Amino acid sequence: MTAQNTQDERKYAWIYLFNLGFYVLPLVLFPYPLWEIAVLVVALIVFVGLYLYCFNLQPEQMLLPILAMYFLAVATTPLNPGSVALFSYVGFFVGFAYRWPIALASVIGIVATLAVFQFGVGTRWDLFFHYGAVIVITVAIFGRVERLRQRHAEAERKSQEEIERLATRVERERIARDLHDILGHTLSSIVLKSDLAQAQLAKQQYKQAGVQLAELSEIARASLSQVRQSVSGYKHGGLNLELNRLVQRLKDAGFDTQISGQPPAMDTERETAVVLALTELVTNIIRHSKGQRCEIHFDESADTYQIKIEDNGPCTDISTGNGLQGVQLRMHELGGSVKVNTQTGCAVSLLFPKFIEGPL
Repeated sequence: MTAQNTQDERKYAWIYLFNLGFYVLPLVLFPYPLWEIAVLVVALIVFVGLYLYCFNLQPEQMLLPILAMYFLAVATTPLNPGSVALFSYVGFFVGFAYRWPIALASVIGIVATLAVFQFGVGTRWDLFFHYGAVIVITVAIFGRVERLRQRHAEAERKSQEEIERLATRVERERIARDLHDILGHTLSSIVLKSDLAQAQLAKQQYKQAGVQLAELSEIARASLSQVRQSVSGYKHGGLNLELNRLVQRLKDAGFDTQISGQPPAMDTERETAVVLALTELVTNIIRHSKGQRCEIHFDESADTYQIKIEDNGPCTDISTGNGLQGVQLRMHELGGSVKVNTQTGCAVSLLFPKFIEGPL
């Protein structure tokens, strides 16, 4: 319906066609001439095509398909009173696509059409108007509610994207500022030490030049450590908060997501590594998995944490790209490992010790 509809919403468009049972039932229960059945079946096929087409349009593009569905409903009513089902879909799209004044006027027009057939032209069903009016009005209200729901979801999505964009910008500015402060001083020191060592070598003062080169090496090592600390200074809201965000991302992508076990309490360094690893694995699932279900399980023994993330998408082989290599590197830094199982879907297990001796 809108450009932001998920694939699941489009996929489930077929499910909403159950209401066409009202249209099909009379063809089964009552004797129809073969030509009438043929006409009604062709009309139904055309109507379903218009419905699916309209379901994927922007609201402002729905006018012509809605009119076409309306005229098909009108044309089939003299033959089949089950056309009330067709009028109900017209009511839904009218309620979805237009503001209240236009939608209300359109629904009144549809109900008036039902009344003309019931009390004027005549139909093969005495309750055609009564049932039809209730169904059309009710479904039109559903259409309006669905439009409001999608608007609210879209506003939330844009708000979340803006928050993430601002957070990314702040983090980039922090890294740039830290690198500027670190590298400005460090590179100046390196240039000075290099010049001194070069001058002393020219004078054959090898001992003094060796001292300068040793100090230059220490400066470079210290600078590398500072740069790593600055770039890896990833800010997050804690494992539980980030886990909720990842679960929401999975659900937004159409995955039925379950969490079991208790997320471990860890120091900041290990928590950051776990958050980044889980983020990468969830991103891979959203990008590559063809499944519909994802499970994240936390477990621990006396000295080991284990986190298993599994989806039910078909998987026969996994290529170790930069993403999975990054996850393996993070676990290696924690003194842990990564295990991949593709027997039933794809399962990735992160294992790392509870206690780590020395710095990460």
